[in-house]
Amino acid sequence: MPISGRSLTRTICLALIAFIIAFFWANPKAYSYLRYGPTVINGLGAKLLCSGVFVAGRDAEEVFTQDVLTSHALAHYSSFDVNRQTEEAEVSSFGLFSQKAKYNPDFGCSLYHHEAPTFNAPTITEQVGFQWPEDTPSEDIQNILDSIIKENEQKPHIDTRALLVAHQGKIIAEAYAPGYQQDSQFLSWSMAKSVTSSLVGIWLEEHGQNIDQAPGFAEWQNDDRKNIHLRHLLNMASGLAFDESYEPGDNATRMLFFEDNMARYARTAAAEVEAAPGDKFVYSSGTTNILSGWLFDKLGGSENYYRFAQEKLFLPSGIQSAVFEPDASGSFVGSSYLYMTAREWAKFGQLYLQRGKLNGQQIIPEHWVDFAKAPIDAAPKGEYGGQFWLNAGAKDDRSKRMFKDLPTDLYLASGHNGQYVVIIPSRELVMVRLGWSNGERFDLNGHFANILSALDKNEIAAK
Repeated sequence: MPISGRSLTRTICLALIAFIIAFFWANPKAYSYLRYGPTVINGLGAKLLCSGVFVAGRDAEEVFTQDVLTSHALAHYSSFDVNRQTEEAEVSSFGLFSQKAKYNPDFGCSLYHHEAPTFNAPTITEQVGFQWPEDTPSEDIQNILDSIIKENEQKPHIDTRALLVAHQGKIIAEAYAPGYQQDSQFLSWSMAKSVTSSLVGIWLEEHGQNIDQAPGFAEWQNDDRKNIHLRHLLNMASGLAFDESYEPGDNATRMLFFEDNMARYARTAAAEVEAAPGDKFVYSSGTTNILSGWLFDKLGGSENYYRFAQEKLFLPSGIQSAVFEPDASGSFVGSSYLYMTAREWAKFGQLYLQRGKLNGQQIIPEHWVDFAKAPIDAAPKGEYGGQFWLNAGAKDDRSKRMFKDLPTDLYLASGHNGQYVVIIPSRELVMVRLGWSNGERFDLNGHFANILSALDKNEIAAK
């Protein structure tokens, strides 16, 4: 019996549907790209564009070209619009998969999917915080920084934008790429994790509590997650399964560029415990946003969180440029979204260098500084502490460390694209590098080793 044209078409369609289902069943990552890829990439674009324009005061075309298009190949299929009247940025692909971010004064930009969030800054108690004393310029160090900036000409993908070196409490050299200067605001990416840890430490100290307690989330009470303590979250050793491969649709990118409530998403997406708490070091932005959400709940909302961060950490440290951005729910994105100038990132480093004390005021408890830079047993090269990266090295071989030519007491706040606040207590040194490296890493080990060598020569010459 001959097959009719209609039957043949139906058979081909059914076979095609079956093939597509089978393909995506066997390749969940491909489905993830299809389902979340364009939306996540446009979320990234809208967020960077909004903050770049309204927080950092940069040109929209420049932000889109230098930051968004270099972040992912899919961004080249996107277009953008910046509305200066409503203070919003929108990015879409072929007019579809649109994502928007809204600017709020003092709070910066937030992605949103329904109603644009509105945040009101509370009244803040004025404070006289730490200020850098008069600079003591070092010509040798300045020449090194200038040469690093000049490296951009031959290697544009490194894109170093700001460098600063502070020695013995004074700035001895700083340099900026064309288009950037002392008052330019720079995105933290994951350097924000170290700031979030500091805020948690301050709150616990004020309330007489410690890190060996469960956060008490209702959704964790009936499974193995009830055994996770704040310590485990702070040490990135919670045991939670959270995919941070930075592919469109993984847990991290979906959280940062798709979800209105990142802390809630991270708590629920990480539904399984794949290792006993404390046994395995796994870097996770979700972990830090869980902590930030915990602090958000303890403080009672975005306005109180804002006041707490300003009055307890930023202003006493003399940091006046900080813009810590929340998600659409109002909870600060503790893993990633904090803008400050290079000089004020250096103040944060100086705060830790001086064991939590600046301007005569103990801002961060001394024991928290010790906790932050103490290597955890689960980190094989002694590379992580309390939301800070470390250069301690493996217990059995200190040469097995992140930066082979830099001291073992070095620790740092570190972020995507090569954001660094480096603290070296043995050298009374804070070094800052900010930029947008893509495809080629900034040589922190080599460049900063050269700075240390120059300091050694200057100290020998001065004797």
